Amino acid sequence: HNYKEAEHSLSMINQQHPGSIYAKKASLILGDVYYSEGDYLLAIEEYKKFIELYPNTRDAMFAQYKIAMSYYKMMNGYKLDQTPTKKAIENFLILLDKYPNNPYKDQVYDHLTECVKQLYRHQLFITRFYYDLGKYRATEIELDYMAKHFTDLNFNDEMLYLLASVYDHLGKKQEALNFFNELKKKYPNSKYVVLFEKQLNKVGK
Repeated sequence: HNYKEAEHSLSMINQQHPGSIYAKKASLILGDVYYSEGDYLLAIEEYKKFIELYPNTRDAMFAQYKIAMSYYKMMNGYKLDQTPTKKAIENFLILLDKYPNNPYKDQVYDHLTECVKQLYRHQLFITRFYYDLGKYRATEIELDYMAKHFTDLNFNDEMLYLLASVYDHLGKKQEALNFFNELKKKYPNSKYVVLFEKQLNKVGK
């Protein structure tokens, strides 16, 4: 676990014996060293180099998996930039496409699910931001985007509340009631049921 010394030695092998079987192994292990140190950008760089040099090897599959995992490890909180999340999804899908029988499939599907949920939470955060500013048209656009891109997820109670509330603010009463009824059916004890009922009562008065 002396990663700095390993990094130096592996780099020397690559420089002094390019093209050898040892350089091949060293290139892949150097990626692992950077990955173990948490230096994911350098790890990705080394794994990509390996795939370019040895694309038709079993180790190339492992390198692609580690590229995806490197981006996965770099994921930010849902309120921050989601580029690493999108990159993780992209590279997990490359892995599944190129190597459909890879031994990491179960883990990959779990990680993909987490990535999509993370993007969903991020999008909901942005949508809520516009809603709290009273920008209902902008909120509607964000909600339409979510409905289109997250069709396989069950919308949580906050999402259904925002849909009902925004359409109510925009005068689209029937759409608002449709989403409110879905909210009550799926989440009868949610605080958002009470919030929307208060909104309706307030408008009624």
